[in-house]
This record gives sequence, structure tokens and C-alpha cells, in this order.
Amino acid sequence: MKKLFVVLAIVSFVFACKDKKEEPVNASAKILTANFWKLDRFTDPTGKTLGQNELSSQAQAIFDLEFEFRSDNVTRGRDKASKQIKNAGSWYLKNDNKILDIQIIGFGGEFKIIELSNNKLILQAENNSFIKASSTVNLELVPSL
Repeated sequence: MKKLFVVLAIVSFVFACKDKKEEPVNASAKILTANFWKLDRFTDPTGKTLGQNELSSQAQAIFDLEFEFRSDNVTRGRDKASKQIKNAGSWYLKNDNKILDIQIIGFGGEFKIIELSNNKLILQAENNSFIKASSTVNLELVPSL
């Protein structure tokens, strides 16, 4: 009886320790999750930097945050100075990694990915509330070191 119990315990242990297969992470997700990101500037579609007078107060507040895109699809915004988490939500890549869907208080929606590299993330928003004249705007983010 003891031998049976020991064998069952060993078999249970072996199966309990079996490696869990995780879904492969694509290259875009790896780049997004590698850093915190901070807003460098807002531009129009031609790349011209928008002035403070063209931005809504919501847009100006984003300059004070760093954004984290975690591998579990949680996104968090933290204060640059205090490093305290100010808000959180979720993020997902859609349409073959061409759209970044962010659902976080004060910074949400579907953004077209214009550029994604280790050094730059450019998101494009259409018909948004970031600028006073509702139209297309680019959000240029860089890694926060």
C-alpha cells in the first residue's frame, strides 16, 4: 500500500510540474512591453509639432505620465516624478498589429500604429479630443529611461 501511495505521489508531482506552454509573443508586443513609454510630442500627420495652445487639457496632462504595456495586457499610467500609478486599464494589438487598442482612463481608444521600434512609438488618433480642432493627430512616444 505504501509503495502504491509513493508511486501515485511521484506521478502526481511529475504531472504537476509539467511545463505550461505559453502563447508565443509577437515582435510588436515584445517591443511594447520592453519599456515604459513617455509622450515626446504631438504632431499633425505631416510631422509638424503641435503647440500647447492647440492641445486640450487632457492632451497636456499626458505629458506628465509614463505608460507601461505589460505582457498580461494590462496597461498602467504612472506619474513621471513620483512613479505612482495614476490609472490602469488594458491594451490589445488588433488588425495584424496595425492597431493598438488602449482602454485606460484619460487615454483610450483605437490608435493606428504608424511606427513601432525600440526607440519610438508613433500612434495616430482620428477625430479625438486631444486637440482643440478635432482631427487627426500623432502621438510620438519614446522609451522612458
